[in-house]
Amino acid sequence: MYFSSLFITFAPVNEIKDEAHIISEILAKMQALECTVSHQGAEISRLGRLIDQKDKIIRELKFRLSKYEEPPKDSHNSSVPPSQNPIDKKVSLRTQSLRKPSGKPSGGQPGHKGHFLETSAHPNLIIDHQPEFCQCCGMTLNNIAAKVMETAQIIEIPPVVPVVTEHISYGKRCTCGHLNVCELPKVCRGRISYGPMVQSLVGYLGHVQSISFNRICETLRDVFALSISEGTVRNMLKRLGTLSTDAYEEIRKRVESSSVVGGDETGTFVGGNLHWGWVFQTPLLTYAFQDSSRGIAAVEKHYPNHFPKSVMVSDRHGTYFKLKVKEHQVCIPHILRNTTYLSELDTGQTWSKRLIELLQEAIHYRKEVSDVTQSAIQEYAQRLDGLLSENLDALHEDFNKLRKGLIKVQQYIFTFLTNSKVPNDNNASERAIRKIKVKQKVSGGFRTEDGADIFMKIHSLAETAKKNGNSKFNVLLAVAKQ
Repeated sequence: MYFSSLFITFAPVNEIKDEAHIISEILAKMQALECTVSHQGAEISRLGRLIDQKDKIIRELKFRLSKYEEPPKDSHNSSVPPSQNPIDKKVSLRTQSLRKPSGKPSGGQPGHKGHFLETSAHPNLIIDHQPEFCQCCGMTLNNIAAKVMETAQIIEIPPVVPVVTEHISYGKRCTCGHLNVCELPKVCRGRISYGPMVQSLVGYLGHVQSISFNRICETLRDVFALSISEGTVRNMLKRLGTLSTDAYEEIRKRVESSSVVGGDETGTFVGGNLHWGWVFQTPLLTYAFQDSSRGIAAVEKHYPNHFPKSVMVSDRHGTYFKLKVKEHQVCIPHILRNTTYLSELDTGQTWSKRLIELLQEAIHYRKEVSDVTQSAIQEYAQRLDGLLSENLDALHEDFNKLRKGLIKVQQYIFTFLTNSKVPNDNNASERAIRKIKVKQKVSGGFRTEDGADIFMKIHSLAETAKKNGNSKFNVLLAVAKQ
């Protein structure tokens, strides 16, 4: 009985020892599993980061390859300037237009008067060509009256050489003892100076024809036998800029009070830094300036009161819609180019094609109808609203991007239908600003801000003169004579 109870007492102790051993083994295995899981987690994280890097590289490669899969952008379907078109596109796009076909044949229309070079009624020199002997019998023809059979004129420029005028100031002493010295004319600004014709020619070559300083000097030397240094060219342009200030300010004031104003801007380099050339213009005026900013701060330096009396015609750059204006008109050709790109991007959809047809129809309607009806304007507005309300999520992301952009300016798309003085395009501003890009391409930009400001002044005066039927050279000559 004693041994039996003793056996019963010690049996649980052995079992407890076995269970402790089992538990320790389990804990060891759990620790090993935790270590394995930890290593696997680190490896999974490493692989996840590697996959993310691979995905990023794939996205970048897809983006870089997309330009080969999507239609190329050029001047007919984007804001890329014509000068950057490929050679083959420059040829093919020369005869393409965003306008709706009128149905009329190309060339001069019936009733259009042709133009040709008129002969001068007062030639400087006349040379007679009369036969002296008969080509048949050899008899003299001196006593026979001649009859005019044909006339031909040759237009030529005589050799141009500088004319040097020397001004000598004399003095006379009066019997009273006072020495009277005659003052030289105002045009004599030093021992040697250049007259208004030379100064205006330098301004014309440099800031109208956009020729670099070095080439101006070369032109003057080769064509006019006049040797001038680049420093002298710079001084002449600086003087023209100073003398242009009053006329430049007058143009600014008149643009500010105009009923319709077009605005545009483009990048240009000044002192090696990116600046922006701005243009605000009307049918008779052009005002250009440059600034390091593309925002409203640049405009407010010249137009602190903005344009409260004006309809502003522009592209969809945000700065123009921050200005205080009477109304806006968005440039329709800009929209047509963007929409043309969408049509080429996805030829199966019809949304962009319907938008193009709507805009072209509205432009054609405004040209053909003298009195636009309110019902017609409402119809165009409703059709536009319907197009902009369509769900384009199934199409390329560029479709929704354009749609959302047009919704922001929707109320300014058909302003030209309500006001006959408002154009549907901003072409005049683009033409006025193109000279800034030409200057940059030919001369490489501007070395200093003063030089850039002088160019903007002279460019403003020259373009304003042209719009009013005057010679660009003559307006510079008038400035130089002050």
